[in-house]
Amino acid sequence: MKRISIPLAVLLTLGVAACSSEDATPPPGTPEPTVAATREPTEGGTDASPNAFPSFDLNGDPELAGRFPATVAGQPLQLQSVGGEAFAAAGPDPVFDGFLEAIGAEATDLSVAFGGAQIGDVALTAGAFRVLGASEDELEREFIAASEQAGDVPELRRQTIGGKEVWTALEGSGETEVQVFVYTRDDTLYFLTGSVEHVVEILEVLP
Repeated sequence: MKRISIPLAVLLTLGVAACSSEDATPPPGTPEPTVAATREPTEGGTDASPNAFPSFDLNGDPELAGRFPATVAGQPLQLQSVGGEAFAAAGPDPVFDGFLEAIGAEATDLSVAFGGAQIGDVALTAGAFRVLGASEDELEREFIAASEQAGDVPELRRQTIGGKEVWTALEGSGETEVQVFVYTRDDTLYFLTGSVEHVVEILEVLP
């Protein structure tokens, strides 16, 4: 079977959107806004915000989101999570379907966490795919093979960072190069971008 790329662009986009939402800091004493789990469509069945999610639970796997630290470099790192069916419903994607097929899983086996933080001029993004029943070796093997074939994160190299064995690469498809870090443990694949210093803070607390 032809190997395919898992939706790394989705994780990166979601993480950037999450950290961008932190850019506007309210005045001291202003109550923090709450993120609604669902959204109501506007008249005509569309939403005014181009980045709005379809109506689904953004706390689909709190345990997965809770594995990440609450802050990085003193800035809040807020993670949201969705179940696999909701993730798929957000935008049908043959890449996503192919990834599940490659590891013998269904959407109901998957949950996804994503978030980010803006630390100075550095955008830190964090995400995780959890596939119930998948092995660590299986997730890593399929990810590496798919990424190398698709060119999503070329020239992955093995390194020890923050006490963890991770794969690293420079992704340069956008206007600037982004340093990518991939770490797998048990049934979960973690995907991080940002500076090594900030990524270390996350890796040190992950399982």
